[in-house]
Amino acid sequence: MKRSGRLLSALLLVIVLMFTAILPACSGKNNEEAQSGSTPAPGTEGMSTPGASEAPSEEKHDPVTLKLITWNNTYQELYDKFHAKYPWITVEADLVSGADIDNTIVERIAALESAGTPADLAWLVDFTPFLKGGLLEDLKPYMDRDESLKNVKLPEGFFESMEIGGKRYAIPFVDVPMWVLVNKDLLDKYGLEMPPNDWTYDDFRRMAKAATDPVAGEYGLTNNSLFAGHFTTAMAVANGSAPNLAYMNEDLTQSILNSPAVLADIKWMQELMTKDGSLPGYKKSAELGGSVDKFINGKTLFDIGGDWVLEPLSNEAKFQWDVLPFPRGKVKQSTYHIYGPIALLAGSKYKDAAYKWISFQFEMEAQKWKIDHGANASVISDELIAYIDQSPLWQGKNTSAVKLTKDMGSIAPGPTIPAFSEYMWWQPWVSETILDGKDPSSVIPLVEAWNKKTLQLRDEVSK
Repeated sequence: MKRSGRLLSALLLVIVLMFTAILPACSGKNNEEAQSGSTPAPGTEGMSTPGASEAPSEEKHDPVTLKLITWNNTYQELYDKFHAKYPWITVEADLVSGADIDNTIVERIAALESAGTPADLAWLVDFTPFLKGGLLEDLKPYMDRDESLKNVKLPEGFFESMEIGGKRYAIPFVDVPMWVLVNKDLLDKYGLEMPPNDWTYDDFRRMAKAATDPVAGEYGLTNNSLFAGHFTTAMAVANGSAPNLAYMNEDLTQSILNSPAVLADIKWMQELMTKDGSLPGYKKSAELGGSVDKFINGKTLFDIGGDWVLEPLSNEAKFQWDVLPFPRGKVKQSTYHIYGPIALLAGSKYKDAAYKWISFQFEMEAQKWKIDHGANASVISDELIAYIDQSPLWQGKNTSAVKLTKDMGSIAPGPTIPAFSEYMWWQPWVSETILDGKDPSSVIPLVEAWNKKTLQLRDEVSK
């Protein structure tokens, strides 16, 4: 019996020593994965796969907090969904604001790095300020070994749209379409019917004029600068006046905002104020105390907007409303889309964890969340198309229009165009022309100066 007891004690001692040797090794591996700021070379043996489709490991992970620099504070619910899948990773929004948003983000990146707490992810508008400082990580190696993306169907050229020189510095994490918003109560009041989804710009103009009654303080169009900044540029594409949004040429190297065809489209929109009176303009709006500046006030038949206005309308509007795609032009029908670029920052200490957030954007859970909040699903899937009819946001609405806008769109350019953020002056300029009667020809020297600058910067970036 004593001998058996000694053997048992020895055996237990061996087992304890084995676990004592194994546990530190596992712990060290976890710490390295959670804290390392380096990216293993593709094909490295033993590397962790960054794809967000991985099931959370049963192994212990040190907690990671990712700093995402953004100007939007409406994504907390999606951050929480991501955290539920990866309990050791928390996404923390670092909010910034300002007119020169990209340079503000660059300054924020520098400040956080100086403090020893570098940011991990950032939303972008224009790549130019980030490329000069080498601030962006190339996402292509991560995505090439991301098994979760290999079975995801996306629009042709979706990821490639944000490549420069073979490097993928960002990806579109959201597709925000825009619609014409319709006040159905005013349709009824003025004896108008909800038009079909293939309506035309002439239909749009006729209906706006028919629903204008200055005595009642009601107008066909909301006095929204987005009619100038977004609607008119989509009309130029639909009419064949410009091949791309933002009045850009075919290869996105020059603005053609000063071309006769584009200026004719802008003049057409200006006449909605100067001739028809259906667009109030700045002066009339001031006289009315701003009542026609917001669609939710119920004083206007049409407005345009995207995901940022849909939930407030659902919760607060005291009238029936619906959506339509932008009208059909002389050549085609095109609705304005905004791709939101997100980048992984080169200074991140947690690159694998940060990439998991990027990959998570293309999983069904995240895609459905975006539909519920007014965005398109980027992923091409029958399940996601069917989900539009189930989404609480779209109950009782023109869901056929919502489905059409996924493929009936022009994508707003920008990130890969040098000095594009400086070109954003075109939006206030068009607004002043349409809403304040500014002379359209005043744009010519502005376009010429910017065209020269963007070509110079393009040469510098390519060197």
